[in-house]
Amino acid sequence: MMPVARETLVGNALALKANYTRMHNDILRVVRAIPAGRVTTVDAISQYLGVPAHHVSFLLARRFACGDGPAPWYRVLAHRGALGRPLFDADGRSQAECLAAEGVVVGFRGRIVDYAAHYVAPGALGMGFPSVVR
Repeated sequence: MMPVARETLVGNALALKANYTRMHNDILRVVRAIPAGRVTTVDAISQYLGVPAHHVSFLLARRFACGDGPAPWYRVLAHRGALGRPLFDADGRSQAECLAAEGVVVGFRGRIVDYAAHYVAPGALGMGFPSVVR
């Protein structure tokens, strides 16, 4: 097997880092664009941006705050209006409490009451992304 030049490895690492940085920024832009009182899902963001769902989940599990303030991570749900694993904001409020403060009622087994009325597709947020960004 031929050895790989160090420059090639460094170039590949830099390209990979740039791709993750772009993905990270795109996810945060979409999450920050979700209006108060509305929700979307990890899968919807994943499909919209053309990124793996586990990257979206990982970023939101960290409840990332950077740039112009915290992203409203609690507006992103697991599947069909269900809350994911229990997460809390910096003030100790649960995802359900954060949503309730915006008028989104969480009912039995952590599902959003009247999910269809609160759901917003990432494509409807006017972000300017094409349907798939790669």
